[in-house]
Amino acid sequence: MKTRFLFPHGFRKIGIVIFLIGVILYAFSLCSDAIGEYVVTQRNLGNTIPIDIIFNDAILICLITGLLLVAFSKEKEEDEQIAQLRLDCLQWAIYFNYVLMLICVLVFNGGNFFAVMVYNMLTPLAFFIVRFRWKMHQSNSSLLTEKSAV
Repeated sequence: MKTRFLFPHGFRKIGIVIFLIGVILYAFSLCSDAIGEYVVTQRNLGNTIPIDIIFNDAILICLITGLLLVAFSKEKEEDEQIAQLRLDCLQWAIYFNYVLMLICVLVFNGGNFFAVMVYNMLTPLAFFIVRFRWKMHQSNSSLLTEKSAV
């Protein structure tokens, strides 16, 4: 089956590494108060950019890129069943994301709401990956059970 808009299978490992780098950077940012104290100066423009903004951008870029590569890399053998499973899991991820967002709209306000929206960017991808991997595991387990029964 010809699949469109999926990354090659090997990109999944690259995505995992990039995602882990983002998680490590995020953990470092939680543990370090010193990040916000330094300032990067752009000499040509004469203005300054706090390094925590650059650091936060790098974290989000790593997390989003890593999750995208993991979520949308081909399986070793792509077929119609996997394509349908991928579509089903993506639909569930969108449902989950918007239910979670509706709950957050009712619960969070102010600066906390902004933080929730930032995390909400990652929720559909993370939920999709977890559900897709779980369904693939269930599918493979049922195939192994059928083969051993024969």
